[in-house]
Amino acid sequence: MKTIEEIRAAWEGLLAPGINFTLYLGLGDSDHRQYLRADFDDAATAAVCQSYIASVRRYLQEELTTVPLSALDDRANVLVCYDLADAPAEFAALRQLTQAPAPATFMFADHELSEIKTMAIKVSSATSSVVFFKPFYPVSLVKRDQILLVKGAASRFELVDKDILKLTGGFEVMMMDDEFYINGFSKFEKAFAFDEIATRAMNAVTQSIVALNLVDDAKGHLAACAAPRKDIIRAGRSPVLAMQTAVILAFVTAKQQQIGLKVDAGRVVLNSKESVRRLYRLLNDDYLTSELTHLDYETLAKNQL
Repeated sequence: MKTIEEIRAAWEGLLAPGINFTLYLGLGDSDHRQYLRADFDDAATAAVCQSYIASVRRYLQEELTTVPLSALDDRANVLVCYDLADAPAEFAALRQLTQAPAPATFMFADHELSEIKTMAIKVSSATSSVVFFKPFYPVSLVKRDQILLVKGAASRFELVDKDILKLTGGFEVMMMDDEFYINGFSKFEKAFAFDEIATRAMNAVTQSIVALNLVDDAKGHLAACAAPRKDIIRAGRSPVLAMQTAVILAFVTAKQQQIGLKVDAGRVVLNSKESVRRLYRLLNDDYLTSELTHLDYETLAKNQL
């Protein structure tokens, strides 16, 4: 995973020697995505390229940090680096755009603009490339069945009788040096059919917890993953899961009033969905004590010193 400073440097380094700009239009569902190249004339390529690059540059100049998906918490203004072993099928389709052979051209005789599901933008130099992904929202297509008028000669308005494709700036996923960075995780979950991958990741975390013989999940709330998805996934790499069960139980016993969990018969009792959420706050080490005031705090976003 790159730092935001490394991403900025790589992006500016890509732009320095001169670039090529290519737009790809994605057809079909995410599991079987096909990308076709959009054919621009020179004037359109230059205008779209300048506008899009300016939008990416503005975004990267914001106050950002990078964080791995497996450690995603509630902090704002982050680029999320996808680090799970199980990856969406869409990633393979995006990788293909940096490899030979190049995709075929999008032909109006074969496809309608309404068939487009996604867009990918490749900015490349002689030695490297960056690919940006955007879902194709309905607002990006203006159909010719709407009444659209443009300024004509003198005082006359003229009717637009063609579909209009609108390309806006920004991105939801960026592929740089074969790493995928997510801008806006909730949108990513929908666009990349992430549900099945997330379910497998959460089940793996649940099994790790059960293996510790740490909890009493008689009502099945833990097995049902009754907690926020990112909190469960984040717990998978928490150092708390590597601790001795007796140490965790001793902490819960000492802090049960503050954290709202109870130990009975040598296990943490999970008798409600809220108790599962509190368990994941414990496993993610979200209960902290100030060394200065010795007060206890709950924090859902933290940077290590």
